Amino acid sequence: MKKGRIFLIIAVLVFLVAGAIVYVLTNLNFIVKAAIEKYGSQATKTAVRVSSVNVRLSSGEASIAGLTVANPRGFTAPNIFSLGNISTRIVVQSVAKSPLEIRDIRIIGPEVSYEMTKSRTSNLDALTKNLQGPEPAQKEQGEKKAKGKEVKLFIRKLVIEKGRVEAHIAALGEKPILLDLPRLELIDIGKNGGATPAEVAKTVATALAEETAKVVARSQGEKYLRKSAEDLLKRYLGK
Repeated sequence: MKKGRIFLIIAVLVFLVAGAIVYVLTNLNFIVKAAIEKYGSQATKTAVRVSSVNVRLSSGEASIAGLTVANPRGFTAPNIFSLGNISTRIVVQSVAKSPLEIRDIRIIGPEVSYEMTKSRTSNLDALTKNLQGPEPAQKEQGEKKAKGKEVKLFIRKLVIEKGRVEAHIAALGEKPILLDLPRLELIDIGKNGGATPAEVAKTVATALAEETAKVVARSQGEKYLRKSAEDLLKRYLGK
C-alpha cells in the first residue's frame, strides 16, 4: 500500500512537472513579451509595449516586432522610441543557466521622436532622469525582494542601425527636422555576473538617448544658439 502511494505521488509530480514544461514551451512567446513590457516599463517609468514575439528554441533565435517606449509626461508624441525590427541569437546551452547568454541583438530601423520645449527641457532629459532609477533606500528594498528570483543576461553584442530621428525644437518654430542616427554598437552587457532585464533596458535606452542628443546637437546646435541670441537682442535692445 505504501509503495502504491509513493508511486502515485511520483506520478503526480511527474505530471505536474511535465505540465509546467508544456505550459512554458507553448506560452513562451507570451512570457517573453510580458517580461519585456514589465522590465522595460520599470526601467523607463513609461509604458513599454510589444506587438509580437517569436522565439525558436531549437535554433536559439528570436524576433520582436513593434516595441515602443511611450514619451514621458508633458510631451506631445505618443512614443519617444519605436524600435523597429529586433532579432536575437541565444546560446541555447545557457537557457537553464544564469546568466542567460545572448550572442547578439540587432535593432534595425528604430525611430526616435526628440522634443525640446521653449524652456529648453527635452523628452530625452526626462527619460534619462527616469532611467536613473529609484532612491537608494527603495532600490535596496527592491533588490532584497527580488534576490534570487530574477534572471540575469549576458549580451555579447547589441547593434542599433538604420535609425531615424524626428526632432521638434519649439524655439526654432519650424517643421520637424529629420536626421539619420549613426550605427551604435554595445558589447559585453552584463559581462561580470550578468545584468537584470531592467538594467539591460536602462543601458540600451540610455545609449540611444545619448546618441540622439549628440545627433540633434551637431545638426541644430549652431542654429539654435543663433536663434536664442536673436531673441535676446530683440528683448533687451528692442531690435
